Amino acid sequence: MPVSGEELANRLKVARENAGLTQQQVAEAIGIPRTAIVQIEAAKRVVNSLELSRLALLLGRGIGELVGESPFREDPVGALLRAAPGFSQPPQLEADLRRFANLAREATNLEELLGLKTSRPAIVRYELDPPSARWEAVRQGKMLAIEERKRLGLGDSPVWEITEIVRGQGVRATEADMPADISGLFFHRPDTGAVIVVDRHDVLARRLFSYAHEYCHCLADRDRAGTVSRRGSDELIEVRANAFAAHFLMPEGGVRSFLRTVSGKGEPTRQNQEIFGGENAVAVQQRAQPASQDLQIHDIVRLAHHFGVSYDAALFHLLNLNLLTRERFDLLRAQSATAKSVRRALQIPEIDGDAHWTLAEQVLGLALEAHRRSLISRRKVVELAAEAGVVRKVIEEAMMEEGTEEEPVEPVFPE
Repeated sequence: MPVSGEELANRLKVARENAGLTQQQVAEAIGIPRTAIVQIEAAKRVVNSLELSRLALLLGRGIGELVGESPFREDPVGALLRAAPGFSQPPQLEADLRRFANLAREATNLEELLGLKTSRPAIVRYELDPPSARWEAVRQGKMLAIEERKRLGLGDSPVWEITEIVRGQGVRATEADMPADISGLFFHRPDTGAVIVVDRHDVLARRLFSYAHEYCHCLADRDRAGTVSRRGSDELIEVRANAFAAHFLMPEGGVRSFLRTVSGKGEPTRQNQEIFGGENAVAVQQRAQPASQDLQIHDIVRLAHHFGVSYDAALFHLLNLNLLTRERFDLLRAQSATAKSVRRALQIPEIDGDAHWTLAEQVLGLALEAHRRSLISRRKVVELAAEAGVVRKVIEEAMMEEGTEEEPVEPVFPE
């Protein structure tokens, strides 16, 4: 049963205030006078269906949420912005986040409409005590990465497809233009599901790290309304998420195996073994040739490419695994320009920086199937495509060619 006119008016006012918009801004955005917004919020004017649709999109709400019987809750974007004091977001970013929230909400509705709710994996949640010190945060991040890799059956293999892995766990993943000090963010709510957004201007290796970082927040920090990840932050949950990303992308076993089998390195310079043989033990010792175990720039370049991470990320991880001394780390890090030359000399291709992830595929794939089953209208598919940034002609051609829409029949007139 729809809500009363008074309740709808109140919900529209609350939604506008939560979105941080004035009545004048809302009026200009949907193309009606400010006096009309005043009357609507005072329940003195009826909202027509087109205006309601535009208001829902602008305010980041579902129409069902505005007019349905269920309790009216704060929008996830508003909650996220209030949970991140000092986060000065550009107006375009806030608009993008509200659009993402609306698309995620539509995806959730489509999954339920298609009967996919039970087949969609429930996002795992790890109950961890809040870390009290940096060392504990690092330890938690490492152990969480080990457990999640084990749960997903990833072994020690590289995970260049980290974004697809995350999406395969029921998490929405996309990109937006972020302020210079922000690498990504995460928010969630039952009607939107979990949503990860990373800075689309970062190089691909950095974005893959950010997807892993935000995935940690999804796994361990869902008691919060959301998180905003600042570059270089020393907040403990950020330290934990960075440790998780490093160990998830570069598992220690995989790193050591790669160095041992590909470079013949990563072993101690001196190894001692006492082999028990009944009453006596046989002492066995092996010494590597001087400097033969020292990691070189070409080793780091190859390792970084193997795991799909940046040169710096590989260096820091090797330092934390005690495979580099601080002195050697500083020396190698100062040679990042040389590393690029070595990469070119080894003919190691750059990771495809043109690879980006959007919500279009995650929403429109569901929409096309729902349209094929006659569960939603063609107009709804086109509206979702427009919101996802897909040109109308493109989605209409795709529907026609795939056969999800019959070709229009030309009218026949009597002669």
